[in-house]
Amino acid sequence: MPGSDRQLLFPRLAKKILDDYWSFHPSTAAAAGIHRYDGILPVYTAASLGAFTTRVRGYLEALDRHDRSDRLSRQVRLRLGVLRGLLLTELSEIEDQRLPQALPLYSLFRMNIVNYLLRKYAPVDRRVRAIGRLQAQVPRFLKEMRSTLDRRLADTFFEVGEMAASGMLDAYARELPNILSGVSRSVRAYVEETNATATADLKGLVSDLAAKYRPRLKKDFALGRRKYERMIFAEHLVGIPIERLLEVGRADLAANRRQFEETARRIEPGGEPAKVIEGIEADHPSAERLIDDTRAMLEEIRQYVIANDVVTVPSEERAQVIETPRFFRFATAALNPPGSFEKVAREGFYYVTPTEETWPAEKQEEWLRHLNYTMLRNISVHECYPGHYVHLLHQNRVRDTVLKSYFSYAFTEGWAHYCEEMMVEHGFGDLRLKLAQLQDALLRDCRYISSIMMHTAGWSWEEATRFFMENAYLDRLPAEREAKRGTWDPGYLNYTLGKLMIKKLRADWSNQHREASTREFHDQLLGLGAPPLGLVREHLLGKDAGPAL
Repeated sequence: MPGSDRQLLFPRLAKKILDDYWSFHPSTAAAAGIHRYDGILPVYTAASLGAFTTRVRGYLEALDRHDRSDRLSRQVRLRLGVLRGLLLTELSEIEDQRLPQALPLYSLFRMNIVNYLLRKYAPVDRRVRAIGRLQAQVPRFLKEMRSTLDRRLADTFFEVGEMAASGMLDAYARELPNILSGVSRSVRAYVEETNATATADLKGLVSDLAAKYRPRLKKDFALGRRKYERMIFAEHLVGIPIERLLEVGRADLAANRRQFEETARRIEPGGEPAKVIEGIEADHPSAERLIDDTRAMLEEIRQYVIANDVVTVPSEERAQVIETPRFFRFATAALNPPGSFEKVAREGFYYVTPTEETWPAEKQEEWLRHLNYTMLRNISVHECYPGHYVHLLHQNRVRDTVLKSYFSYAFTEGWAHYCEEMMVEHGFGDLRLKLAQLQDALLRDCRYISSIMMHTAGWSWEEATRFFMENAYLDRLPAEREAKRGTWDPGYLNYTLGKLMIKKLRADWSNQHREASTREFHDQLLGLGAPPLGLVREHLLGKDAGPAL
């Protein structure tokens, strides 16, 4: 078939792929702002998973046939590559990582009702009725989840699953009733009825996890080299050998460690880095002021980004700072963005995890020291300005359906992590902020290396914990949390990997566009959405762009 004909047929294929994807993951579609999927839970049985991956392979073959033409436009090649990345990632998660069978969080996260509660995209009755429909499917969904889950789970996979199940139960039992006073009597009666059944089934799941799964946990979790390399290719659409990944990661760790120690000496000559960090940690918000102080900090950072022409901030809307919902409190802070197809409720919610009233005073102080003002400023650069939230504002301007449908982990997190270093380069903050930025860079370097070593070289999460403690200056508790996350989220190497690929892309793009500003590069990059970075490199530099890393 001539290339021009394939180009005309591509929109039809793209629509078929995306319709199938959204139908298979309806909760993902609803979160993206495609509200015809509101209140629908997916079917993740062995049969449905097998049928879906068979269709995915067929779609990949169809994309390959289209890709053989040399007459496809740059824009069509970009869209085709985005679909390929989406489909390969689905195969990696379902077949190689076996997330529906191995990780309870994979399914439990689909039951999230927070967006229905927070986002005012429709009248409250309509949103709450959707929660009722969702709750009515919980017994079926949890039954299928039990039938799909492996009988023996990795200990860390179980741990995060148990936390998610308890958090979801809390959202259904405590957070939902808070909104019911504002709905009509008929909707309230319906939702209360379905809520009673859903919470009972969630309580049953929490009990089953403790009684039936906890006694037979296992230690092994590693993907192995071949599956890990397939995961890397799916994410970037370029092959990068494990040895090269490790070489680059270790070099970045060594460079950041040298800078970290030099910066600590500049702050406190003769002082040990750990002592300098302790001094910075002492300057932290109170539990009562945490959210309000974060709001004020965001406005300061936003003004700096605009005044210094770092990147276009294409909206007057602000990120809204709120306490992290309970089911998501394994994270220190995170941005909950509106879906890329959302037309009404465009708010971005910046979650900041507070202390718990039940914690003893020492643990509350430890958490607040972790969220000290300097570290909170660096986190806010990552999450909001010019990190995730500014990226989101640019994504909102993307009109192409394919580019709005898939966001690369490495592009998204790589951009935000890149922003931490780039803002310091642009003169933002003081030496304390540079130290915090470097400490976070060391943390991400440790994620990068630990992910590779745990999944391809036999490291246990205990070995990774020690690596975090020795190289990222972490105490035991946060180091263990970081190491355990890497067992079930091997892609967390993409914070550093994405940052390094963006830095190299910026240098190579600047060589081709010597008169252009850094802001122009940032605007061009974010204007693409968040495609796989290997694809971005080819799109911006041409087919002979050279290695991505």
